[in-house]
Amino acid sequence: MNKIKKIILKKTAFTDRFHPWVYKNHIAVVDPEISPGDIVSIISHDNAYLGTGYYNPKSVIAIRILSRKKEPIDNNFFNKYIFQAFQKREQLKKITNAFRIVSSEADSLPGLILDLYNNTVVFQITTLGMKRLKNEIISSIHNTIKPEYIFERSDSIMCKLEGFKPAVSWHGLQGKEKTHIHEGKGKFIVDIAHGHKTGFYLDQRKSRIAVENFAKNKKVLDIFSYTGGFAIHAALGMASKVVCIDIKNEWLEQLKYNAQINNVSEKIECIKGNAFNILRKYIQTEEIFDIIILDPPSFVKNKSGLQNAVKGYLELNRLAMRLLNNKGILCTFSCSHHMKNEIFSDMLKKAAEAEIKTFSILKRCHQDKDHPIIETIPETEYLKGYFLSIINKN
Repeated sequence: MNKIKKIILKKTAFTDRFHPWVYKNHIAVVDPEISPGDIVSIISHDNAYLGTGYYNPKSVIAIRILSRKKEPIDNNFFNKYIFQAFQKREQLKKITNAFRIVSSEADSLPGLILDLYNNTVVFQITTLGMKRLKNEIISSIHNTIKPEYIFERSDSIMCKLEGFKPAVSWHGLQGKEKTHIHEGKGKFIVDIAHGHKTGFYLDQRKSRIAVENFAKNKKVLDIFSYTGGFAIHAALGMASKVVCIDIKNEWLEQLKYNAQINNVSEKIECIKGNAFNILRKYIQTEEIFDIIILDPPSFVKNKSGLQNAVKGYLELNRLAMRLLNNKGILCTFSCSHHMKNEIFSDMLKKAAEAEIKTFSILKRCHQDKDHPIIETIPETEYLKGYFLSIINKN
């Protein structure tokens, strides 16, 4: 029998029995036989078993807990947790063939993302511990989900931070790098090999579909449009025109293709450029819109950057409010867990006050159910947003 490798925590260590992270400064003793990425038992200062996880001394979060039970982390372990996660999402098949199957800590598998796109599972590993378990993960995907194709997109910045080489490859049969999906009324092509993250922002599904209910006969501006998730749904909701802004040509070209397959090309206009600059230009030309969608990439990479990020969000939302007609709708979002909802909400109030406007909340937005929010793991709640009716005060 293999010796169980142990890490003992300090007496002063704060350990939340519902949270899967153990920080480096909580550790008192590391078994000398432990290597980075190894599976370890976590032991309290008074010799009580706390859980099983994997260890990486390169990370501030030195241990990520996989189980609170004394169970082997093997094929059976992954079969159980991946199958449980898959079952929870089965109901989404009624509206889409693309959804997240495993959402890292929210599904008790920290460092692992599994997304389904049509007949292909795309997985992303973000920690060294999960990298060491890749064979078990691939085997369990075959056993539980049984997709035609499996593609790996372990190429995020976390690879370097965790100390392992990125990997982008097929495992088993080679499928297509671009695959078609459907979401409500909308049809999209997703580039799983070169698109952002694993190819599509699956977490925004509810908000994208909701835009259809507000778009009829409206002139819409979609900032940070990516490949047109919001824009296509707005056009399908009978918008009169949708102007799409993004910084990358390849994403706008894919957006145009998505418009074609949804038969809404005549409603879509694509403009390449910097969002802030284009908004300022529209203000100068006195362009006015009925709906503006602001779904930017995260401005907040860490806590220390929060103050500057708030300034960026404030400027962006102020510019958008100037371009809306009276009672126009602002759909605005933040996708960083560092940007708490109270901070985001306060920023929106300040933006409205600065522009001599007020607003009513038409809809409060969250990530969709395939990205679960676990109350005891606050980091799992990251996406927040509002549909606001912007009203002129003067």
